[in-house]
Amino acid sequence: MNLQKLQSERYLIPISFFCIYFIWGSTYLATDWAFEAFPPFFMTGIRLVTAGLLMLSFSYKHLKNTSLKQLKNSAFFGLLILAIGSGASMWSVLYLDTGIASLMIGCEPLVLVLFLWALMGQKPSLQKMIGVAFGMVGMYILLSQQTFTTSPDAWKGILAVVISMLGWTVGSIYIKGSDVPQSKILNTAVQMLTGGIILVIVSFIANEDIASIPQRFTWNAFFCLIYLMIFGSIIAYSAFNYLLMKEDPRKVATVTYVNPIIAMFLGWYFNNEMISTQSFLAAAVLIAGVVFIIKDEEEKKASEPDDVDEESELTLRGKKETPIIEELIDSKPANR
Repeated sequence: MNLQKLQSERYLIPISFFCIYFIWGSTYLATDWAFEAFPPFFMTGIRLVTAGLLMLSFSYKHLKNTSLKQLKNSAFFGLLILAIGSGASMWSVLYLDTGIASLMIGCEPLVLVLFLWALMGQKPSLQKMIGVAFGMVGMYILLSQQTFTTSPDAWKGILAVVISMLGWTVGSIYIKGSDVPQSKILNTAVQMLTGGIILVIVSFIANEDIASIPQRFTWNAFFCLIYLMIFGSIIAYSAFNYLLMKEDPRKVATVTYVNPIIAMFLGWYFNNEMISTQSFLAAAVLIAGVVFIIKDEEEKKASEPDDVDEESELTLRGKKETPIIEELIDSKPANR
């Protein structure tokens, strides 16, 4: 590796971490502001279709080496992760503070542990169970606040978050054994186009008020939409993939518990969202649960032998748990 490459990585790696931490952490606030002019399903759908077309313009040449089965698998993953997962999570900010919504959605690793146990018989380790227990306690602390128990519409946002996490979790499990396009850009482009088209259709079925967009239009909402398209979907995604090639995936997985902290701070600072002491406590407990799970994965990875041949490696993988971090890494690019 030459000196020039080392110097470029010296700057690109921290810049990429900033992108996945800050940009993805800010998407909830940007979404809330974009809703000033654009209905939720329509806005999310248009954002995904536009980003998907841009990515497809850079990856269409890989279509000739991609089978119909691979495209179908990628499209189905887009349905689960984007149409259901992202669509529901974006809709939730209509009824929940952006920081609270991001904190709840950040509990996805906890849900994934339970799903892998229930659906695939992968019994979690003691450390993972402790993490899940932390998550349950933290969620109770968060949702038992008077804000949630007295707000007549809070349940809608909470239900949307639950649906969102279910979509992401099932998608994360499904994608692991699926045959998808080898090009990550093409794979994500197909996911975005599928999820975006479905959400636009849902927008029309739900009779969202699209006709009044010109009357409600603000430049703030418009630039937030552009920010979500360019920065949230493309730049952060590119930074994410760059880090996967250059850094330990376990470090990249820290985005799971950094994003909610960023989102809560931005919601408080720019959106005047109240963060109670109880919310701080809930955030600490929930993030501790996620850390327990990710640290458990790190210890397992560190204990695996590095000098096994390909056949024995496949055998090991077949007998062990599917790593939670790998599941999240596979699904994360489409999550924002």
